[in-house]
Amino acid sequence: MAFVCIICENAGNNRVFTAREMMFGTRDTFDYFECSHCGTVQICQIPNLAPYYPDDYLSFDSKVEIAESFSRRFAAKFAGRYLLKGKDLIGKLVVDKKPWVKDHFPASMREYPMEIDFNSRILDFGSGTGKLLQSLHYFGFKDLTGADAFIERDIFYPTGVKIYKRGLGEFEPAFDLIMLHHSFEHLPNPLESLRQARRLMHKDSYCLIRIPVASYAWQKYGVNWVQMDPPRHLFLYTENSFRLLAQNADMTIEHVTYDSGAFQFWGSELYVRDIPLLDERSYWTNHKAATFSPEQMTGWQKQADELNAQGKGDMACFYLRRA
Repeated sequence: MAFVCIICENAGNNRVFTAREMMFGTRDTFDYFECSHCGTVQICQIPNLAPYYPDDYLSFDSKVEIAESFSRRFAAKFAGRYLLKGKDLIGKLVVDKKPWVKDHFPASMREYPMEIDFNSRILDFGSGTGKLLQSLHYFGFKDLTGADAFIERDIFYPTGVKIYKRGLGEFEPAFDLIMLHHSFEHLPNPLESLRQARRLMHKDSYCLIRIPVASYAWQKYGVNWVQMDPPRHLFLYTENSFRLLAQNADMTIEHVTYDSGAFQFWGSELYVRDIPLLDERSYWTNHKAATFSPEQMTGWQKQADELNAQGKGDMACFYLRRA
């Protein structure tokens, strides 16, 4: 059977292979194919996905550590001003004294200049129960909306953060910033999803999409690449195939930042050893796990930094505007 690439419509010489569900360790198998033209790795047939998003799925963790530490302090808002604009002296002092605070402010929102401020209308699509948005609230953002198809019902927090069980097509324009942090690869119709995101933007809006990228780690590990994540990840793009998709949606990519880490190596090495990600032997669940040495972890992080600099990391952030 010939499989047709949903991105470039190529049907020739596409390679089919079988991958296992290894986050939870069910080891259920799913067929994928790699497009011989654009390189996109995509699932052959989308199964019923509901069983693979249980209540303890990672994005459904709504615990917000920064809220527990900072909710009664004005310091968080000063830190937010510094992290967003880089100009607040008090905020800089807060971040210097408590460097962990920076970990709760998305690097993708501070490492590339976008025309947003604390009054900007922000939509986080694929938000889970809203952990990221809750953190942004404590940093000073005021108009925060989330959406996720797999939450049980709409959620309205006392902070004003709103999380809806709905799709992009059910929102009205316009948002100043639309974010999809590792959710776009879960969407069954990527072109229509990008077109809907564009519909929700005005001429000065940004759409920020962070996704796995099929590059060095995919070539090295194949079906054991941790970011394949069958069957939840339906499409794994190359940078070129994502650029083609954006072009077809009448959007332009203004900037790309590769932001992968050592996870691409140690996570994949777990799967090579037949160890699920959430197994007690995994570094994900147990930082004291002896599966890998500190020297290995340090070496993998160094290699990840080098790959990012070369544009070959396995995760990237794309900043899109309306064409």
